[in-house]
Amino acid sequence: MQLSNETSNSGRGLRNDWTLAALFLLSVLKGADQQMLPSSFRAMEHDLHFAPSQLAVMALCQGVASAVTGPMWGNFVDSGASRKWLLQVGTGLWGICTIQLAMTSNFALMIVLRVLNGAALAMIVPVVQSMVADLTDSSNCGSTFGKVSCSCSLGQVLACLMVTPISEQYVFGMRGWRFSLASFGVLSLLTIPFVRMAVDEEPRVWKPRRFGICREVRTMYQFLKIPSFRVIILQGVFGTIPSAAQSFTTMYLQYMGVSNALCGLILALRTIGDGLGNTVGGTLGDLAHRQQPSNGRIYVAMASCFASIPFAYVIFVGVGPTSNSQVLLAGLLFLGGLVSSWEVSGCLNPVLIDIVPRRQLASAFAWNVALVFTSGNIIGPMFVGLTAQHLFHYKLTEDGVETMPAEVRMRNAQALGRSLCLTSTIPCTISAIIFSMLFWTYPKDKHREHEDEGSDSDVPELAKEVGERTALLEKRTSAERKAAPSD
Repeated sequence: MQLSNETSNSGRGLRNDWTLAALFLLSVLKGADQQMLPSSFRAMEHDLHFAPSQLAVMALCQGVASAVTGPMWGNFVDSGASRKWLLQVGTGLWGICTIQLAMTSNFALMIVLRVLNGAALAMIVPVVQSMVADLTDSSNCGSTFGKVSCSCSLGQVLACLMVTPISEQYVFGMRGWRFSLASFGVLSLLTIPFVRMAVDEEPRVWKPRRFGICREVRTMYQFLKIPSFRVIILQGVFGTIPSAAQSFTTMYLQYMGVSNALCGLILALRTIGDGLGNTVGGTLGDLAHRQQPSNGRIYVAMASCFASIPFAYVIFVGVGPTSNSQVLLAGLLFLGGLVSSWEVSGCLNPVLIDIVPRRQLASAFAWNVALVFTSGNIIGPMFVGLTAQHLFHYKLTEDGVETMPAEVRMRNAQALGRSLCLTSTIPCTISAIIFSMLFWTYPKDKHREHEDEGSDSDVPELAKEVGERTALLEKRTSAERKAAPSD
């Protein structure tokens, strides 16, 4: 009997490992897709004559579409839809959209495709994170969330290293950024069979009473009644602004005189720092949680916010275009990424697991992204684009960086740097202050959720449904008796 149990546990662990491998692979693809656009900013400005504000609108539309459609995917999950099937559908959709993006030059059509691509990418957050929550518990979930985020960063690294260096070159008769988009789309479609084979999921019961826009909106209002959830949303509004704004970092480095190849390498180091920081943050969060279950994760998140401020100032304002600046920028960006990415895996995701019912986690993750990243993706890129042009006097030019007058190039570099610094330091300070509110709200919400853990909100719904069916049956029986002829 003991041998049978050990064999069963071993088989279950192997299935979980393959499932996590598929989730990590999809996170890699998501990260690569997110980095494709910023890695091509300069090439698209040169080839298609798009201004920084237009490039910001493209990033904005994809980010907002991803955030807004996330609750739809979360509603599917919480209603009992197969997460394995949703993973395949979402992957196929973003693969097709990416291939189409490689074939167009029209700004309006690109906006439409970016919106559709963002809607498909929105599947990743509620589906993957709800599956991670099922495969872990509150004491070790941080490290697994960190690995998922690290996988996403790995995808961004690959995009930096492969897309940026060839973005303005020709590959097989195509511009490099177009070739990269087409190749990524094909790779995404080829991933679907692996997901089908690797993901193991217990059969789920479809519950149509949970599905629907009105039901999901009511669920969101229930989440907003949780004080800690409101704090997470408010913090996220400011916390996502710097990361969204730094999609212009590639463009900034190019104006600083960094070659495309070296620019891709430097950004890859930054993204490696982000990925390792997510893993470190998740591990630190788990360790802090074991020492102080009520407050440990909050200290980790606040430390990360405050540590990122000096790095943002030095990177975008303090370092000038000297012969050693490229090495210095690479080191600073790596260290900045390492210390500024602890919040999500170390605090936010584990806290959500503790304050929201498990059956509603997918919707909670999706609404968090919808409310937070919508604002962050609106404010961040648009603030950088507008302040660079109108406050710091960025000058639009169709010249390549190599042929651009040195005075114009340095003025544009300073304008982007100052705008990026402003858009990073102020939101980080506000975000750290907001995190402190969790010291009062999180212990109470966690205790309340643990007390309610044994209850199931479906029970009243089922009772109501059974009562309605019983009443309907009694009415039908009574009507049949009245209609029957008397003897």
